[in-house]
Amino acid sequence: MDASNKDELPSADSDEVRAMFSNRETREAYRFLLERRNDPPTMAEWIERATAVLGKGNVHSQRRLRDVRDYFDVAAKRRPGDGEWVYQLEGRSQSPVADKSERISPKLQAEVFTVKGRFCQMCGRGPGDKVKLQIDHIVPRSWGGETVLDNLEPLCQEHNNGKKAFFASLDPHSGAMKAAINRGNPWERIGELLKAFAREGRWTPVELIAVVARDTHKGDPLKRLRELRFVLGWNIVAHRAKVEGVTQVTYELRSWEPWPEEGAPAAVSEYERKRKREKGEKNEEGTEE
Repeated sequence: MDASNKDELPSADSDEVRAMFSNRETREAYRFLLERRNDPPTMAEWIERATAVLGKGNVHSQRRLRDVRDYFDVAAKRRPGDGEWVYQLEGRSQSPVADKSERISPKLQAEVFTVKGRFCQMCGRGPGDKVKLQIDHIVPRSWGGETVLDNLEPLCQEHNNGKKAFFASLDPHSGAMKAAINRGNPWERIGELLKAFAREGRWTPVELIAVVARDTHKGDPLKRLRELRFVLGWNIVAHRAKVEGVTQVTYELRSWEPWPEEGAPAAVSEYERKRKREKGEKNEEGTEE
């Protein structure tokens, strides 16, 4: 491999690699493979390095070296001359796992591409645009997302890496996100997020509401928030403050009502139907006059 190809790989200290590998030992394994890209190391050399840097070297260290394959192509080869097995970092994986804690089977990968298309769900680019597609968990596994078709989608490498870095920045709120994001509709997802923050005595940042809502078909998360207030009777107060010249918006949940037996979507739909009936009746009264 020449030096120009080497420069295409991220630094072991980059945010991108930290988002890929939360385990320090795996990041050190990647660092070692990157440093030795032109002189691939043996497993024994990695164990020696792990012992020197991390104070340990064992079967788990061997696994960490292999874990680098979740996002990068690492080939095991016989070294010319002595025939020792070495590990060659060859570049980024063309089909990295969406989450290191569970691999996606080739069958499921094929199903995702067949059902959802061979193009990035964010930008629409595909192999014809010379981009590499990766399978991503829509809801991260760390937030309770499952490795099933409905929770997987193709993303280009650029947007997948960007999403991972963004979600990694939300890790301090992972407990609240996990409590909310798998609820059955956007009203309950937003509401449970607000409740999780309220129980901790905190206000909910506005950016988390859009993430947890997962609203589709031109849905408006802030409209859902208003419906929690005016339809379901929740006491929600907005706060705005400037921090270093930037306006930050948070929402304080002061009290809430139980979820309606018929479900939040049905309750909101009935409210909208009632408003339309009342509006129609008023229009009819005005016409009669």
